[in-house]
Amino acid sequence: MRRTDEDDELLKSIRRYVTPGRRYLKLGGNLMGMTDRERATFLRKLGEAAGEITSRELGVLLEGGWRERKTAAWLIAVANRTDFRERLGELLLASEGPYAGQAYCVALGTDRAARFVAPAGLWQQWIDGPPTKSHGSPDSYREFVDQLCAFADASARD
Repeated sequence: MRRTDEDDELLKSIRRYVTPGRRYLKLGGNLMGMTDRERATFLRKLGEAAGEITSRELGVLLEGGWRERKTAAWLIAVANRTDFRERLGELLLASEGPYAGQAYCVALGTDRAARFVAPAGLWQQWIDGPPTKSHGSPDSYREFVDQLCAFADASARD
């Protein structure tokens, strides 16, 4: 993992793609709480960033911390960058937490991620594994990810 205090390239990419408007905090659940106007503005800017970011910059962000990886996964999804599928799959398998599954599902589309979110799949194994998590049903997570995928797909079309 790259560290911002040691890596000017990572810091530059973070400043350009991760932190503007606290973007990394708005990706995911906070996106659902926005007004239609706020969401449209946010998704337009996300789409612009997805169109501007280079493969090199995406690779740098994927080597950063969770904020950078989460943002990169969304930018990859919105830009439909299929060349990063394998890398995102590796991150899902190596990562812990709900963002790993979310990032993979969003970036690859629910049809490609079905084996991960299926009963007894990696998502279910994460939910059932330590540490104990208070959570809803796996179906509620899938529904939420479906909503996020719809936002990413809509942003990619705009």
